[in-house]
Amino acid sequence: GQDEPNEPLNATSLPPMDRGFDAWAYLVSAWAVELLVWSYPFSYGVFLNHYATHEFSHVSSTVLSLVGSTSTGLMYLLSLILLPFMNRYPYHKKNMMYVGLVLCMAGLVGAAFAREAWQLILTQGVIYAVGGSMMYFTATTYLWEWFSEKKGLAAGLIFSGTGVGGVVVPLMVQALLDRYGARTTLLALVSPSFRKTLIIPAFPFIKSRSPVSQVVGPRQINTQFLKYNPFWILFAANILQGLGTFLPTLYMPTFASDLNLDNGGTIALSLMNGASAPGLVFLGYISDRFDLRASILLSALGSALSVLLIWGFASSLPPLLVFACIYGFLAPSWSALWPRFVFVARGSAAGGEDPGESATLMCIFIAGRGIGNVLSAPIASGLLKPWAATGKTNFPYGVEGYGPLILFTGIMLLTSSVGTAYTSFERPSLRRLPRRFRRASISCP
Repeated sequence: GQDEPNEPLNATSLPPMDRGFDAWAYLVSAWAVELLVWSYPFSYGVFLNHYATHEFSHVSSTVLSLVGSTSTGLMYLLSLILLPFMNRYPYHKKNMMYVGLVLCMAGLVGAAFAREAWQLILTQGVIYAVGGSMMYFTATTYLWEWFSEKKGLAAGLIFSGTGVGGVVVPLMVQALLDRYGARTTLLALVSPSFRKTLIIPAFPFIKSRSPVSQVVGPRQINTQFLKYNPFWILFAANILQGLGTFLPTLYMPTFASDLNLDNGGTIALSLMNGASAPGLVFLGYISDRFDLRASILLSALGSALSVLLIWGFASSLPPLLVFACIYGFLAPSWSALWPRFVFVARGSAAGGEDPGESATLMCIFIAGRGIGNVLSAPIASGLLKPWAATGKTNFPYGVEGYGPLILFTGIMLLTSSVGTAYTSFERPSLRRLPRRFRRASISCP
């Protein structure tokens, strides 16, 4: 029809987009993968606090923090390596997910027997990250095949799996660590019953919308977006946001311990992760419905102010929990904006959206977040030193050198609002484009 000018002739034989059992089965299954893969790295702050006082007390916290930043950063960055392989061999994407599951389990088992810091970085950091990326990124690439008008909402729902898992996993890990230690805890996380219940049944529903035999072979990706200023503005904002967003989750348990709040840090981390679930869904929904700049400002300014004005003055548990809820709702939700970033970066949608090109752009924005994550831990470790306010106030700005860390986190999140400037360079034809022509085409990648 006129509303679907780019729909291929055989589209009627394909499952519908944005609705129907297949689309929602994919979404639920991808959500389950997201929950499994990301809940452990986002709970690493609990491990960090335990490692620093038990098995690896002889290792500096600077080195131990590299395990968490390496794991999350690599999972984002490896998308740049995995995407060309998936484009060349699309029929192996499902096999990659099974291999990724094995690597995740191997990484946790290896970490259980690690005795040196480099072994921990290699296993819980690198090996787990490789496996996790093979699982979660592969699942994410199907998003543009199954969703068009509701891409932001769908992305938010998928990514919310991290938040749901992040509520339970830190509390579970803390209880296991306190009772059994790191080795037994890590081996328990590899429990096959959990994966057979949640993950293995999800794999069959994570699939291409069109038969693999119909998928077009490898082809050159259109790189015109590299000459488009809005892409670079959003890419820069994405890196700046990545530099700040991971630090509160990494240091929250250690911070709470330094304030003598017992397990308050673990509770705050769980609340932070839990608040991200509705936050991702909410921000994804409004990014579909309203001006993208509003979503960018809400996430950037809201999270920055919560860091500078609440975390910086939270010297007891109640305000720390308030900060965890607000920050968790706004900061991690930035990921739900990536589908809209992809749309803007393409420069025009009048010709219909190519899922392969969109997956490439999504890969670049994911990798940009990885750059920020990898760099954030060593930068933060250098900032955790006494400064002018240390010892002069009971607020966190003056405790154990956390002042510079809090300021750095808030400033990075604040400067990510530069992403709103993309409209100054956006093509006028795109701003005037009717909504019905902004729908994704149903062509195969």
